[in-house]
Amino acid sequence: MHNTILVVDDQQNNLQAITACLNFAPTPYSVITALNGKIACEIAEREQPDLIIMDWLMPEMDGFEALQCLKKQPTTSEIPVIMLTSLDSPKRLEQAFNAGAMDYIRSPIEKVELLARVRSALALSESYRQIKEQHHRLELRNDEIAQQRTLLEQQAVEIRIANAKLEQANESLKSKNAQLTELNYEKNELLGIAAHDLKNPISNIKMLAQILHNEVETLSKAEVKEYSGDILVDSGKMFELVMQLLDVNLIERGGLRLKPVEFDFAVLVQSVIENYHSRASAKQISIHFQPSQIDLPVFADPSATIQVLDNLVSNAVKYSPPGSSVYVRALQRTPNDSVTKRTIARCEIQDEGPGLSDDDKKKLFGKFARLTAQPTGGEHSTGLGLSIVKKMIEAMNGNVWCESEFGKGATFIVELPEQSR
Repeated sequence: MHNTILVVDDQQNNLQAITACLNFAPTPYSVITALNGKIACEIAEREQPDLIIMDWLMPEMDGFEALQCLKKQPTTSEIPVIMLTSLDSPKRLEQAFNAGAMDYIRSPIEKVELLARVRSALALSESYRQIKEQHHRLELRNDEIAQQRTLLEQQAVEIRIANAKLEQANESLKSKNAQLTELNYEKNELLGIAAHDLKNPISNIKMLAQILHNEVETLSKAEVKEYSGDILVDSGKMFELVMQLLDVNLIERGGLRLKPVEFDFAVLVQSVIENYHSRASAKQISIHFQPSQIDLPVFADPSATIQVLDNLVSNAVKYSPPGSSVYVRALQRTPNDSVTKRTIARCEIQDEGPGLSDDDKKKLFGKFARLTAQPTGGEHSTGLGLSIVKKMIEAMNGNVWCESEFGKGATFIVELPEQSR
């Protein structure tokens, strides 16, 4: 099935020239024409073309006015528009792009450029359509997830009340809930795809993919592996950034819903550390855990606490040099000025990395903080992790800070209130 293109120009010779180029393209297009913007809007509403090529200067309704009209109508707002202009005015082009134009072509037209821009516009439009369809499917799936999550929460409450021996089943439900949350994150990734900080990696991926696509027959195996590896790295950075942006946005708009329960803080700390032994060993880093000699019951959200500790232990390994050690201690502290029986559970995560400068300390827990220290194994850092850590800990009535002397490592300290005895 041929794509339908609406060509709008008040000059018959221009219409004929563009129509001829499109009719005799390697893959011919179905072409319909209009002599001004008003007629073009009526035809677009009725025929729903796949693309519109529209001249700027026309009587009755010019191309810019027609573009604005098309983008205001729900039935024509998603039709891609390429503006045709002989005016060398960056300001006019900026107006056109701001109004919703996808691309522009300077007249007089050149056949190769015209066909290339038409192919590009149609391909991009098809990509947008597929993304919209996937977005719709994910929204439907998200509704199902919300229903399932509500059911799982009800079951978890019944299990805790009915019988403590069913904790294993409760853990299974938590695991399923985490999987559903992951699916929800996938939906949110598409919603946040236009985030400003994704532009560079997307541009790199597009450029590398174009090289692979156009030069696949001439590239060596090593070059293909190099380019595809770069694509993997950029896509990994994009995914990490999107996930952390979603966490930040959730917290800042008050959408963070914590579910505090009582649990043993020391046991949870140890479980987090166990996940990092292999990663640390890969960098010849040793993790030493000093457990508490007593139970450390805290009243907090287990999932949020895991995320906090996971981020801090990950940073300790990420910024520690090979052959060094990371020390983790779980202990109990009683405030000197405490007039109640409440105590505090404390976790100290100490590394032998480069430490923090005075300037680093000022911006340590800020969003997108870029510190002097760099990961020692080429790992990626978004500058969002510690901001998320601080907001989550404070939401659980806890505290987090760092003690460091430049050049002598850093110790991150997390404190959560214990349940009143």
